[in-house]
Amino acid sequence: MSEYLPFWPKAAAVSRVGASGSGNAAVIYTRALPTNGFTEVVAQLEIDADLLGSANRVDCVPEISNDGVNWQAGTGFTTVSAGGTFPAKEVLKITTIGAFMRFKISLWDNTGAASVGGTIMISAAGRS
Repeated sequence: MSEYLPFWPKAAAVSRVGASGSGNAAVIYTRALPTNGFTEVVAQLEIDADLLGSANRVDCVPEISNDGVNWQAGTGFTTVSAGGTFPAKEVLKITTIGAFMRFKISLWDNTGAASVGGTIMISAAGRS
């Protein structure tokens, strides 16, 4: 049996990165969805077009929790960088499962004080 998990619908993920210099990230979290009862979650990340800004990248990491308060990071998708080949699509099989799962989206800027983002989608299927 499987169930569709819409973590982030196809929409913009944009944020302004702090002005304290290069190598800063703005972090956006997807909604937390229940994943108890699944033995694995197969997630898909899609980014439609090149990222906003220059020398930027997006990191997307699953986080697992049993109480919805304390979160543990898992192994994420491959980093997607500006200037790469788009549309970008990647699939990730996650076998460490808890009661809840969400994704941490880190929008990186390597030049400092810029807006970073793109149109992304994170969806998954929970399998039992």
